[in-house]
Amino acid sequence: MNKVSFSVSHEYSCDVLVAGGGVGGIAAAVSSARLGQSTMLIESGGFLGGTATKGLVGPFMTCYDSKGREVIIRGFFSGFVDAMVKDGGAVSYLDCPGGDSHSGYRTAGHIGVTPFDVESFKRVAESLCMDSGVKLLYHAQLIGCDTKDRRITGVYVATVRGIERIRAKMFIDATGSASLANMAGAETFRPDEVQTASTFFRIEGVDKELLDEHMRTHTEMRSRYYMDEIVESRLGGEFPCGTRKLRIFEEPNGFWTVNMAQEDEEVSELDPEAVTAAEISQRKQIKAIFEFMRKTVPALRNIKLVDSASDIGIRESRRMVGRHLFCLEDIKAHTKFPDRIAVCANSIDIHKCDHVEYKPHDGGNYYVPLSCLLSKDIDNLLAAGKCISTDRYAHAAIRVMPPCMAVGEAAGVCASLAAQGNVSHFEVPVRRVQEIIIKNGGFIG
Repeated sequence: MNKVSFSVSHEYSCDVLVAGGGVGGIAAAVSSARLGQSTMLIESGGFLGGTATKGLVGPFMTCYDSKGREVIIRGFFSGFVDAMVKDGGAVSYLDCPGGDSHSGYRTAGHIGVTPFDVESFKRVAESLCMDSGVKLLYHAQLIGCDTKDRRITGVYVATVRGIERIRAKMFIDATGSASLANMAGAETFRPDEVQTASTFFRIEGVDKELLDEHMRTHTEMRSRYYMDEIVESRLGGEFPCGTRKLRIFEEPNGFWTVNMAQEDEEVSELDPEAVTAAEISQRKQIKAIFEFMRKTVPALRNIKLVDSASDIGIRESRRMVGRHLFCLEDIKAHTKFPDRIAVCANSIDIHKCDHVEYKPHDGGNYYVPLSCLLSKDIDNLLAAGKCISTDRYAHAAIRVMPPCMAVGEAAGVCASLAAQGNVSHFEVPVRRVQEIIIKNGGFIG
């Protein structure tokens, strides 16, 4: 039993509590509430989206199979994209064939990306939550929880009112760092080596015609992405990190997202002092990279810096140990789990200090099992998003946003059914979860 003693200023009660308002948490909360269970979503910031908004990470990566022919991540994800397109804040993956400015002038793994506007994302996410009946609580920092007999009985958050308690039947950890699982005493792990952390920034004033022409006439990778110029600048002490190539993506609002600043040394993302130092370092890097781009790339001579992400982008962190560890062998074998809840074909994408270990997935689809979302230790705790139970290779494949939404949808459905039946997560009929996902437009193969 884990019991926390706080002086509680306010209490809430719900059927399903989701901790973390990133893409996985949004999908989980909305999917739970749509099944009629009272659902609450707590978020430490002042809006939803996580790395999609606070981190300026865009576009959504592909939702297609490895050949770029069939959309295999659908359901909640497709509905979210459709709502942003209707809001005027996204270009549908159906209209992004790859190889153009929206896909960073790449095709491998980039057919069917979804460029989006951050402000549209915020509005759409909130609208979907409110319309489905999700109770949102912003500026609520998770600080602890009570457990008894392999179950969480309540969590504590710090707000401006003081310490508040939230009681629920089922809990979903969508924190990105398995923070709720860790506080509950569930087994978690952090890999010995994690991917580099990066800070995105946005620019305007790109001469798109000139950049398109450069990309069309330069087919060799080194010249196309200014790799030799980056090496020369790095040797001269002007380019500040190990990024090897120009990586920019056009948004639907006139801005361009730049993914080039990174911390080459590993950031201890669970240490606030280390994260603080990294974010200060990244802002200095962004200035230097911006000046390099303006000096080196003719199409970028007149660019202006719009903004940088408010949060550094953490690609990999602590994860919850589930009833199954989804791993590279599962991907290679295309294991068609009986409890599969999502189908993916995203590439294995591991960012290191001086290169990206990018392995385009050119085989068949692979299947994510529900069992890697279920805590092996806490019977009313599920995970969604980046902190589900995966090895480093499977994590590198499904850490991007479309798979995280698919996983979040399944977590929300399972948690809602468990709350409705007053049972543990592993007692929920898998077939019922699958039927609801399919009914809502999802695909499980």
